[in-house]
Amino acid sequence: MRAGLELWARDAGRELVVLDDESSAEVAASVHGQLVELGCEPVLGPYGSDTTRAVARARGGRIVWNHGAAADDVQRLPGVVSVPSPASRYLVALARAAVGLSASRVAVLTAGGTFARLAREGLEREAAGLGVELVPDPANADCVLLCGPVEWEAARFRELERRGVLFGGVSPGLPRAPRAWPEGTLAPVQWHPDLGGPAGLEDYVAAQAYAAALIAERCLAIDPDDPLTAAHSLSTVTFFGPFELDETGLQTGHRLRVVRWRGRRQELVL
Repeated sequence: MRAGLELWARDAGRELVVLDDESSAEVAASVHGQLVELGCEPVLGPYGSDTTRAVARARGGRIVWNHGAAADDVQRLPGVVSVPSPASRYLVALARAAVGLSASRVAVLTAGGTFARLAREGLEREAAGLGVELVPDPANADCVLLCGPVEWEAARFRELERRGVLFGGVSPGLPRAPRAWPEGTLAPVQWHPDLGGPAGLEDYVAAQAYAAALIAERCLAIDPDDPLTAAHSLSTVTFFGPFELDETGLQTGHRLRVVRWRGRRQELVL
């Protein structure tokens, strides 16, 4: 996140202030308020759905530029302007890529928590339209999709690895996550360097922070007094992809991409 913002500040000629939220919801709400009081503009939200949810609630409907929260319920909170695709699209993107690789029977394993539930529900709504049969037992599947914390997914990959099965998970798309997945595993990403972008961007976490700053600047230029209304009427494209919010605040313009692990690198497949 810091790397992306430093690149944006470099390219925009802006001074950057970054405060550590310690991955704490309470601290995130506090430091976001401090940055607003300092007169910083724009002030981006934190990375993570739980911390962004806390910031949005503390702001009480005032604008929060969201680059790091994918949970659908967070994106729909009053005042939140989101750049990344929502959680409900993650497993849909993986299933679509799996179908392109000739998979048809998909088992979905999810950990507890809001994000994983939203991801599963999104796929359950769209499975039939994708031509996917959801099966409860991984032993009867030709594709197994995982959604949960990094350590949880790593344990499932070790338990389930077998030849002839296509795997997908959220953690293999995260920058510098410890390698625990089989060769050929699929992962959703919000952006990939092969798509092009500002010099120096290496991963989607950095890219979505940079893109959020671009969108914030654009909306503030359109209407400095009411950038939230500007954001809800804006339909545009940055290096990160399309930007458009629906009437609930959900990001619907952006498209998740999918990578596949080959050797020690990610190959863009969708």
